[in-house]
Amino acid sequence: MTSTPETLKVLRSASLFHGIPDHLLTSYLRQSRLEHVTSGHTLLTPGQPNDTIYLILSGRLRIQAKEFSVEPIAILGAGECVGEMSMLGGAPVSAYAIAATDCKLLAINHTTMWELINDSHAAAHNMLNILTSRIRSTNQLAALSLERQHGFSARGLVDELTGLYSQHGMREKVERHLQRSIAGGEPGCLLLLEIDSLSEFSEQYGQLGGDQALRNLTYLVLSCLRPHDEAGRNSSESFAVFMPNTSLPHAGTAAERLKARIAQSAVVLPSGDALPAITISIGISQTRPADTLENLFARAGESLQLAKDSGGNCIRSMP
Repeated sequence: MTSTPETLKVLRSASLFHGIPDHLLTSYLRQSRLEHVTSGHTLLTPGQPNDTIYLILSGRLRIQAKEFSVEPIAILGAGECVGEMSMLGGAPVSAYAIAATDCKLLAINHTTMWELINDSHAAAHNMLNILTSRIRSTNQLAALSLERQHGFSARGLVDELTGLYSQHGMREKVERHLQRSIAGGEPGCLLLLEIDSLSEFSEQYGQLGGDQALRNLTYLVLSCLRPHDEAGRNSSESFAVFMPNTSLPHAGTAAERLKARIAQSAVVLPSGDALPAITISIGISQTRPADTLENLFARAGESLQLAKDSGGNCIRSMP
């Protein structure tokens, strides 16, 4: 297919093509095909082979475990892709991908994708990050399923709404990372995130809208994390992220990237209807020698409060 300024703009913003020069994008775009699918069309079916990655140029896709599931695993929009795990791994498709709206898709075949990965270090790095994010999400969904099967109590390790670690589970994870950080003399950073004006958002769009905003934030957080980072709930309205082997400046850069992506992403309901994007406030604290879990969370909490008091949609930090 031929490239247009609008198509190139979407490609540049896509995680799959981040940092890849325009001349490479244009070259491989010519080897790909454009597909239009209507709302309700099933693009991928579990158990079937797949040799194509589909990049969403416009519209939204629902990812769900069952064909007629009410609650999707995820809802993907422009700049996101599906089919990468089955295509690269040679395994059958593991979940349904169904058009929530009319969609325009860029279909990239197996050969073209591998040629791009071989030609571009950035493409290989991007694909690794995407696969890591998918595996992380799959593992946390599996953990939630096991928790439900075994009927764990409220002290369980997984939050049912988001599939992230619960507050209890997250604090256990951070405690272990903190001890490693102190023992190894390497810095680590705790980020506390909170959706700005979540109660007002929920009042305007209902509990479904508020819950979907939390799920949307969960998906974006997971997609931005490195393999060894940890994410979980900190309270009913806040999230915690721990980044081991990370200094305060590097954590700030990651937080800015996450904040910007969230502000640009609509909250999409299971029906496919889009609500306005949310914004978040973030507080960051770096570990200290002889630190305690309580002190680390307290400093990050103070930083978060400073961010909220500054009007929200901003980041504050404390060494």
